[in-house]
Amino acid sequence: MERKKVLGFWDLIFFSFCAIFGVEAIATSAAIGPSAISWWVICIVGYFLPFGLIAAELGSVYPEQGGIYIWIKKGLGKKWAARSIWYYWVSLPLWVPAIYIAIAEIIGHMFFPNMSLWVQILIGVIMIWIAVGINLCPLRISKWVPNFGTVIRLIVIIGVLATAVIYFLKNGRFANEINLGNIMPNFNAAIAFIPIIIYNLEGCELISAASGEMKNPARDIPKAVILSAIAIASLYLITTFAVWVVIPVSEINVASGILQIFTITFSGHWMQQVITVILGLLISATLFAEIVTWNLGENRTVAEAANNGELPKILGKMTKNMAPIGASIVSGLISTVVIIIYGFIAKNAGELFWHVVSFSLIVGLFSYLMLFPSFIILRIKNKNIKGSSYRVPGADWFAILLAVMAEIFILITLLVLIIQPGHDFMRVALPVIIGVLVTVIAGEILVAYSSRSRELV
Repeated sequence: MERKKVLGFWDLIFFSFCAIFGVEAIATSAAIGPSAISWWVICIVGYFLPFGLIAAELGSVYPEQGGIYIWIKKGLGKKWAARSIWYYWVSLPLWVPAIYIAIAEIIGHMFFPNMSLWVQILIGVIMIWIAVGINLCPLRISKWVPNFGTVIRLIVIIGVLATAVIYFLKNGRFANEINLGNIMPNFNAAIAFIPIIIYNLEGCELISAASGEMKNPARDIPKAVILSAIAIASLYLITTFAVWVVIPVSEINVASGILQIFTITFSGHWMQQVITVILGLLISATLFAEIVTWNLGENRTVAEAANNGELPKILGKMTKNMAPIGASIVSGLISTVVIIIYGFIAKNAGELFWHVVSFSLIVGLFSYLMLFPSFIILRIKNKNIKGSSYRVPGADWFAILLAVMAEIFILITLLVLIIQPGHDFMRVALPVIIGVLVTVIAGEILVAYSSRSRELV
C-alpha cells in the first residue's frame, strides 16, 4: 500500500525539535557549573553541528523510508544495518520506563505526595499503552503529538527566560559568578555529564525515518535539520545560563532544577503553588511527547528493516494506514516488562535510574557508531552526486573530517559510560556491561535467524 504524503516542512521542524530538545537536560547540564557553557560549545561544534550537516546530506541524497537503516545498509551492508537498527530500536523501550516513572513522580509530588512506587508503575504502564495507541494512528493524526510537544517546550522555555529576568530585576544580581575563568572546561566536574550532553544532542536523523510519508523529503529534510539544530543549540545555551541566574550551582537539583527556578523566584508569592503545578504538568507533557516522537520514528525504522527480512517479520507488521503495529506492540510489551521488573528490584531509585539510562544509552549509541563510517563510505563512493540534493559544504575531506569528529565523540561517550569513572566497577559498571552484552547477543541471534529465514524463502 502506498504511503500518504502528510508531512510538510513545519511538521519536520516540530518533529525534530520535539525529539532532540529535552527540557529535562537544562538543569542536568547547568549542574556542571559555568564550565558547562564551554562543554556545550565543544559538543555542539565538535558533534552536533557535524551530525546535523551529515544527517541533512544523507536525508537529501537518500530520501527513503527508514532513514538511518537505509544509510547504514547502503554503506556497510545488510547485516550491519540490521544490527544497528536492533540497537537503535531496542534502546528506546529499555529507556522509556525510567522516564515514565519520572513523570509519575512529578504527578505524585504535585498531587499525591505519598504515592507508592507501584502506583507510579501503574501510571507508567498506562502511559506506555497510550503511547502505543498513538503510534497506531495514521501519521496525519499522530504527527500532532510532536507538534503539540514543541509548542509546550517553547512555552516552558519562555517561562524559564522570563523568570530569570524577573529574578535579576528583583535581586539585582546573579546567583552565581560567571566569568571567563570559570567557564573554561573543567574535566573533573564534567566527566559524568558529557554523556548526558551528547545524549541530548541525538536525533538529527530521526525525521528521515518517515521520508516516505513526506511531501518533499529531498528539499525539506536538510532545511529542517539544519534550522532546528541551530535553534536547539542556541536554546540549550540560553536556558542553561538562565538556571545560573537563579540557582546557586551547589543547590541545583538535576531532577527538578526547572521547578526550582520558579519556586525560588516566586517564593512567598500567592501564585507559587499554581505556577509549580502548571509547570509540572507542562514538563510531564513534554516528556511524554518526546517519547511518542521517538517511537514514531524508531518504530518505522525497525519496521522497514523487518519488511526487508533483516529482523523478525513481526516487527514489520503494518496497519491499513501504514502504522507500524508490530514494532509498536512489541516495544510496549518490552517497556511494560522492564517497568514491572523495576518495581521488584528498586531500592535506590536514583542509582537504578542511572543504570537504566547508561545501559540504554550505550545500546543506542552503537547504531550511531556505524552511521558515521557509513557516511564516509557513501561520500567516497558517490562523490559525483549533484543536482538538487543537499551536500555538506566544502571539499570531500572536510565532510569526512566532520564524520571523524562525530565518531570520536561517540567513542568517548561510550568509554565513559562503560567504565563509569568515579564509581564502584562491580556495583555500577558491571551490571551495565552485562546488560549490554545480553542485548548484543540477543541481536545477533535475531539477525542470524532472520537471515536464515530470508534464505529459505
